Amino acid sequence: MLLKSITYLAGLAAVVLVSACSSHIPVEIKQALEGSPGVAQVRQQTDAYLSKKVRWGGIILNTENKQNASALTVISMPLSEKGEPQDSDQSPGRFIAIIDEFVEPLVYSPERKITVTGQVLRTETLKVGEFLYEYPVIQVDHYYLWPEKLERSHDDYPPYPLWYDPYYPWHYPYYYPHRRYH
Repeated sequence: MLLKSITYLAGLAAVVLVSACSSHIPVEIKQALEGSPGVAQVRQQTDAYLSKKVRWGGIILNTENKQNASALTVISMPLSEKGEPQDSDQSPGRFIAIIDEFVEPLVYSPERKITVTGQVLRTETLKVGEFLYEYPVIQVDHYYLWPEKLERSHDDYPPYPLWYDPYYPWHYPYYYPHRRYH
């Protein structure tokens, strides 16, 4: 009886630990799609890629809610292995992601990172400044808005005696010559 209880508790603890370590990023976002074309490829040969499943991501430029859906204009960026858009000076282009529900424009705001999966519907020609730009449009099946990363305002160093602190016991905001200030 005691051995059975210990085995049960050990199994329960293993399940809790494994579930605690699991990610909340949807599997559809994390897994790369085999043979998925890029934004530039779809812009060049739209007809060849209609109804093709894609996984794209990037930085939101605009969120527009319509009567039955939301349209997100996104500047495409390369994706990491887990599907997160990476900061880059190069972009393969822009695209429009159609989501069949209301999304809050204050949450899905410009400069937020998003990854979407869905099917290529068509292209739309819209103006970017005075330039006519052809946007691939995708019908979104799954999407993930990446959490904002907060930048630290100063470096934290270990306290004295591990790191010399000439102003001990007074701390920040007093001047520390070894810290960078922004």
